Amino acid sequence: MIMGNKITITFNEGSRKVLKSPDTLQSIDEKREARFVMDNLKVCRGWCDGEVDEDGNFSVFRTIHGVSLPFEHLMGWCYVKGR
Repeated sequence: MIMGNKITITFNEGSRKVLKSPDTLQSIDEKREARFVMDNLKVCRGWCDGEVDEDGNFSVFRTIHGVSLPFEHLMGWCYVKGR
């Protein structure tokens, strides 16, 4: 559901979250688990330091290993719990 500039997502387990804008990624708390919603509606869950590399990708870690995702396809993000 898109309301104004806000996008509200309902995840499979039933939780609803308003996504934060991709341009706020640099302010993410890297110690809090977050969900990252891509423009193809795939969701990646993990921890991120908010840095975008020279290739335009950002990293999300679930363990010691991470995945690199294209920032240009990030629709928004939200913390798993809390604000």
